[in-house]
Amino acid sequence: MPIHLRPFNWRLFASHCLAIPLLILGGQQLQIIRFASLTEIYQRAGAEAMIKASGQPASIVITSMQAGPLYAWGAAILLGCCLSALVVWHRGESRLLPVLLLGAALVSSWTHYYQSQPINRLLAYLRWPLEAWPVEVRLAVVGGALVLLGLLPFLLTWRRPHGAHV
Repeated sequence: MPIHLRPFNWRLFASHCLAIPLLILGGQQLQIIRFASLTEIYQRAGAEAMIKASGQPASIVITSMQAGPLYAWGAAILLGCCLSALVVWHRGESRLLPVLLLGAALVSSWTHYYQSQPINRLLAYLRWPLEAWPVEVRLAVVGGALVLLGLLPFLLTWRRPHGAHV
């Protein structure tokens, strides 16, 4: 019995591929909020003052600051692939799309593209108009906006275009 695969929708794949980086960057910005005050203390008074202010052992603080962006990265990729799978299931598209999306997201993340200098400059430029606000608020506004922009392609592709056949 032959296996029948549906045609692959490259436009849908491209729009979902564009959404994943926005979700990752937004999630990382939102994750940094927890450590914004500790980072400011570290910049002013050094590592010892930061550890005292946190009230936790240094190993826990450092591990949390290092692992937080990785958790945000993983959660954003998982969320994006799950949303893509829901859209694909609802529209009756090729089931291969979320699997390839997961592969593309992992490969692009392993290149450390999200930690490059141009990306950091872009994020700083997005936070710049909000300089008068506290750091936590700036991170929340920019992170929330990036997450909302990342969710938009999934919402816009939920319905099949008029005139398309199943």
